[in-house]
This record gives sequence, structure tokens and C-alpha cells, in this order.
Amino acid sequence: MPKMDGYALTATIRAEENGSRHIPIVALTANALKGEAEHCRAVGMDDYLSKPVQLTQLKAMLEKWLPAVTEPRPDSPPPQPAVSKPVDVSVLKALVGNDPAVVRELLDDFRINAIKTGTELKIAHENGQPAQVGALAHKLKSSARSVGASALGELCAELEQAGKAGQIEALATLLPRFAAEVATVCEYLDTL
Repeated sequence: MPKMDGYALTATIRAEENGSRHIPIVALTANALKGEAEHCRAVGMDDYLSKPVQLTQLKAMLEKWLPAVTEPRPDSPPPQPAVSKPVDVSVLKALVGNDPAVVRELLDDFRINAIKTGTELKIAHENGQPAQVGALAHKLKSSARSVGASALGELCAELEQAGKAGQIEALATLLPRFAAEVATVCEYLDTL
């Protein structure tokens, strides 16, 4: 929003409610750092989702905060349990659709970008640039989550936080884990 952020908008809405009907407000943000959900609630938001959001998560959130309009169809299949894989491609398909060529192209682009970013992260760390490590990890975090590489996305979030805080020792511990996870993700993508 050009003139105010979500926090200011929430404060404005809450002030205008003035005891009248409560409007549900759910944060949808790329900021998945620890404490962000609490911060959103502290400023008056009712709930919080971090990007990339899966359609099932969005649906559940809407059902939680909006009045029920219709009952779920009895013929809908039950939710499937998540299978632990380095990449849950269904996350990407939920975002872009099920066209195999598009999915393959995006996964290939992600693989190339992850390898390139891994090299850049290593160089930035070796050059004593923790803020640069954090910035690079931030850029990869969202795309990792978007393609369904959630473990890699979480490592990126940890690297981002440690980089911003200048925690050189934490980065030294996280970078080998990051490199191993990138290798695991790339190996898995090669099997698809």
C-alpha cells in the first residue's frame, strides 16, 4: 500500500470500529521471523499467515474468520497427510497450476538459482559479510517455500536472521546444513 502499511491500516480500522462490529483482519506477509505473529496480533490483527500460502491454509483461515456460507460437499475427498520429501511439488502446483511444462520450468529455474545463491552465500560468508548472507538468504527463502522446499526455506529464514544480527558463528553452523539441504533438494528434483 503506498501510504500506509498493514499495521497502520489495522490501527485505523480498529479505531474506526469504536465498539461497533469487529472486522476480521488476517496478516498475509513474507515476514516469517519468530515473533511476527505475536506482533501482528499486538497491533490488533486477528490472525497471521506467511507467504507463500497454500490454498488449503488460506481456505482454513477464511473458514475460521468469515461466516459460513455453505457446508462442505460430502463427496469431497479427505485431506491427504503430508509426505516428508525435500520438495512438495503440490505447493508449486497450487500456486501456478498443473501444467507439467510450467512446473518443470519453474523447478529448473529454482534449482539453478538455489545453486547460484549457495555459491554467493559461501563467498559472502568467507568475505565476512553477514548482512549480505542475510540478504541472499532472504531472496531464496520465498522461492524455496513457493516450490515446496520448506526445510530449505526454513534454513534460509535462519540464515537471514543470523546474517542480519551479524552472528558469524551461527552462520558457520548453518551454512553446511544449507549446502546439504540444497544438494538434497537438487538430487530430488533430478528424480522428477
